[in-house]
Amino acid sequence: MQTYIVFVLSALLLTACATNHPAGVNTPVDAAEYYQPNQSFTPTQRLYPDPTGGLGHSEDPDVRVTDVRLTASYTILYMTFMKDPNDRAFYNSTSSISFNSKAMLGTHGSKRTYALLKAEGIPLSPDSRDVQGNEPIRFTLFFERLEDGVERFDLFECQSDNQNSCFNVSNITVENSVAKAK
Repeated sequence: MQTYIVFVLSALLLTACATNHPAGVNTPVDAAEYYQPNQSFTPTQRLYPDPTGGLGHSEDPDVRVTDVRLTASYTILYMTFMKDPNDRAFYNSTSSISFNSKAMLGTHGSKRTYALLKAEGIPLSPDSRDVQGNEPIRFTLFFERLEDGVERFDLFECQSDNQNSCFNVSNITVENSVAKAK
């Protein structure tokens, strides 16, 4: 009986120390995403993430852009790398992935480019990460913020060759009109 009482008290003590707040899944990326008094809120229609088909057209079928966000400081690409489970040649194999630190975003109709600032969830070259079979790797890329009015752009990582497949994606779109940006 004494052991039972100690067990119940221990369980109560542990649950009292545990937090009931959800994990910071939607933690703001920069200060502009926090509430700011005296700032009007206008709801905007947003393109929803597409984790299955991806946004834009990827040069590598294993790479998808699942979401794009603009903050005051960044253009953020949420991406997924996963081998096709129907491709038996790669299902039980190991791949090495990394991302080129010289990658950039390029705009349509302009020579303006936006540099990669940081990456989360994927190492930058020359470091790499091994991926087993069809293990999904989700990663986030932070680029310089697109100028107001730029709504279509391409991700250029590197030139693909016989040994390397680059994570190049064309025709990515995001809502970024001049009127909404101000």
